[in-house]
Amino acid sequence: MRSFWQSSSESDRLAWPILLLLLTVLVPSVGTVWMMREAVRNERLATGQRLTEAYQAHLQSASQAVEDRWIAQLEKLSEQVGKQTPAQAFADGISNGIADSLLVRDDQGQIVYPNMATTTTEEMPEKVPAWENAERLEFIGQWHKAAEAYARIAEDVYGPDVASAWQAQVRSLLKGDKRIEAIEVLQKLRGQDGLHDAQGRSFAAAAELRLLEVLDRDTKAWNEVANSLQRRLGDYQQNTLLAPQRRFLMNALQELASEPLNWPTQPAEELAARAISIYEPSFATPRLHPTPLAGMWSCASQDGSVVGLYRAESLPEQILKLTNDLALPKGVSFVVSGPQESSEAILDTSLGKSLPGWRLGLIADGNPFDETSKQRKAVHAWIALLVVAATCVLGWLLASTLQRRMRLAQLKNDLVATVSHELKTPLASIRLLVDTLLESENGEPRQSSKNNVREYLKLISHENARLTRLIDNFLTFSRLERDKQRFDYQVIDVCEVIQQAAAIFCERWDDECLHVVEGTEALVLGDKDALVTAVVNLLENARKYSDENREIHLTSATLGDQVTIAVRDNGIGMSPGATRHVFDRFYQVDQRVARSEGGCGLGLSIVAAIMQSHGGDAKVKSQPGAGSTFTLYLPKFHGDTAKQAAPVHVVTVPAEDNR
Repeated sequence: MRSFWQSSSESDRLAWPILLLLLTVLVPSVGTVWMMREAVRNERLATGQRLTEAYQAHLQSASQAVEDRWIAQLEKLSEQVGKQTPAQAFADGISNGIADSLLVRDDQGQIVYPNMATTTTEEMPEKVPAWENAERLEFIGQWHKAAEAYARIAEDVYGPDVASAWQAQVRSLLKGDKRIEAIEVLQKLRGQDGLHDAQGRSFAAAAELRLLEVLDRDTKAWNEVANSLQRRLGDYQQNTLLAPQRRFLMNALQELASEPLNWPTQPAEELAARAISIYEPSFATPRLHPTPLAGMWSCASQDGSVVGLYRAESLPEQILKLTNDLALPKGVSFVVSGPQESSEAILDTSLGKSLPGWRLGLIADGNPFDETSKQRKAVHAWIALLVVAATCVLGWLLASTLQRRMRLAQLKNDLVATVSHELKTPLASIRLLVDTLLESENGEPRQSSKNNVREYLKLISHENARLTRLIDNFLTFSRLERDKQRFDYQVIDVCEVIQQAAAIFCERWDDECLHVVEGTEALVLGDKDALVTAVVNLLENARKYSDENREIHLTSATLGDQVTIAVRDNGIGMSPGATRHVFDRFYQVDQRVARSEGGCGLGLSIVAAIMQSHGGDAKVKSQPGAGSTFTLYLPKFHGDTAKQAAPVHVVTVPAEDNR
């Protein structure tokens, strides 16, 4: 079994140098790519560090700005408390989005809004008999008289009892089916904006709600009263409704209305009412903190006059609103996280003492470090690609040069081996014949001995001619390889070439195997001796690779603008693979025949070179066991037959075999 390190062919001999060359190219390329990769990674880390430092400074500045704004908005509202009514301050704070709800306190720390209803048990003795009489008439079903009694009370008294008297009058009229009279009383009472009952509730607002219950729905009068009540409930400046009454009327009107009504302060009123139910002094701490009410946070101004109330789910948005006009790098936005919450921010920082536990962070659309280093990464990638490409190109050029050099060296080795073998055979024969002749001179000269001497001399002459042809072939091949071969181009008839080639072949070989079929006159521009040599080479190859019953046909023809010379034999033939290489130098199809008949594999390569120099071509068609046909194609001469090409130095190309 052949060793792994042993080379047995040209491809094997080239494999290891090319492999080493590939490794020489690939190792630096891989190293370059690895170094570029490390450079990109280091660049990314450095870029990330620079971005982190820049973002951290930006984030610290933004955090301080948010804390300052948080404090400032409560302090600004606290200043307005002394200039406005508590209800107005409450409404302004909600409309400006300062908090989800507010508690407004006075200097003593008492909550002045949302305010509560007052209760009183004070009675007016002079009214007692009139009230008793009116109530008795209402009780016994004297609705009309009871209404008149309540009306007289309302005209005679002042203060909170007036509202009660009018309410009783309307009640009695409705019980007595006096709907129109009741509506008239309520229409008159809804204009009494300054009238309040004993608990401080507005009777005008209550009268409008009562009108909505009495009037037919979706009428013009009903819609007018509903719109009036809606405006009244949303007005914190012109009227002074108690917070409980306002909440009650808002809910009642929502139920009566066919479409949802929108008061920005209604959710705030409800939240404030819930806070008052559990209120304790800790609400007024000037730091954001959770209250005993689940899901509610509070934070007060420095003087405690305003307490902001915040729902836990909306508190991050409340804080984020304070960052609206803060500058941010492209692709980055703020995010807020509360205590005990995990943050998705790439960086975050505390929001200070006023918002303990809350953190302001930065999130990005994608990875900002990758985005920032993307351009540098692309530059490094292109540099690595160019370096690798340049290395591969240079390696390919070096490999091509090395391959040509190695093939040239191999060609020289093959030439030396072929020359040594081919020259050795005729020289050995000549030496043997000469030695035999010398030995025969010592014996008695006889007639038979003279005949042997003559035969030996003929053999010596034959081997000498063979040796001459080999040397001429080598010289011709060398001149063709170095482009030193020169031809004498003249206008000639192909028939003359065929005749001369046939004569040379028949003179060299006495057998009658050659059949010549000459075509019509066909002129070509070429070197006659070179073309004869090419045809003789084809004829001798045909003879060499045919058996004893050989038949060789030499023909010429004209095909359009080309003149052909064909040599057909009935020899051993060739495979399709062999026909592709038969014109290569030193190529021999059957080494056994070549060695027995002689030859060095240059004949057909010389034929191909001659055809190429004449602007023609040489082709072969063959099948194993069916013989071969070699055809020479020459361009037909079109011009003055008397005109000849300029004479040049003529070098004759000798005949040689090759198949």
